[in-house]
Amino acid sequence: MKKQLSEKEALRRERKKKIRRKRLVILALFLISTGIIVFAVLLKVKLFPIKSISAKGSSVYKSEEIIYASGIAEKSPIMGFSKSLVEKRITKKLPFIESVKITRNFPDAVSLKVSDANECYLFRSGKDYYTVSEKGKVLKKSVYPTDGLIEVLSKDTLLKTGEKIAFKNDKTQELFDLLSTYPKSKNITLNTINIESAVHIVINVENRFEVNLGNETNLKEKINHLAGMIAEIGDRKGKINLDVWSNSDSKGTFIEEN
Repeated sequence: MKKQLSEKEALRRERKKKIRRKRLVILALFLISTGIIVFAVLLKVKLFPIKSISAKGSSVYKSEEIIYASGIAEKSPIMGFSKSLVEKRITKKLPFIESVKITRNFPDAVSLKVSDANECYLFRSGKDYYTVSEKGKVLKKSVYPTDGLIEVLSKDTLLKTGEKIAFKNDKTQELFDLLSTYPKSKNITLNTINIESAVHIVINVENRFEVNLGNETNLKEKINHLAGMIAEIGDRKGKINLDVWSNSDSKGTFIEEN
């Protein structure tokens, strides 16, 4: 009987040991996780105050303007800001900045490296002109047009300085996206893009050709054909019609002008 009791006692004690070990493990995990949380909070609100902020890369804005637009302040914690929010803040307040790279240099420095946007397209809305970057960011509003840019004619643009250009109609957006990139891949230099009508798309090329592309059907193939026609035409100028171009009837017409 005593032997049986001692065995039961041994089992009971072993269970107690296991329970104690389990409780210790849980307590240790709790303390570690609490410590991590406390450290993260301290890191974000108190630790590593910023002593130095630098900005470079822009030929349009001074470093002081970029730092001010970032909203980052000296003595604030180095982990106390969101990189994505700072980038949005800078690119919105300073339209001619296309992108921002933010680096935390521990323990106390932050560097901002920016890239300037270049004016590429010219849009008109009412009496105002807007310049737009190659990546589609609206850069400037003016009552006067800027020379040397690709003029885009469209009826349904949404233009707001510091933000990406948008179109009310998805089809117009698709046409702009294609015509602002694909001709360049074929070494075709555009001067004007007219997408006011999706069934009568017209582009001006090299200040020599007025090209009627018709509707959006087979648009890439029409541009491929246009590249070949331009090479054959040489130095002449005039009107090119690809309105009726199709895979079964891949022909275009050229009318020379003096």
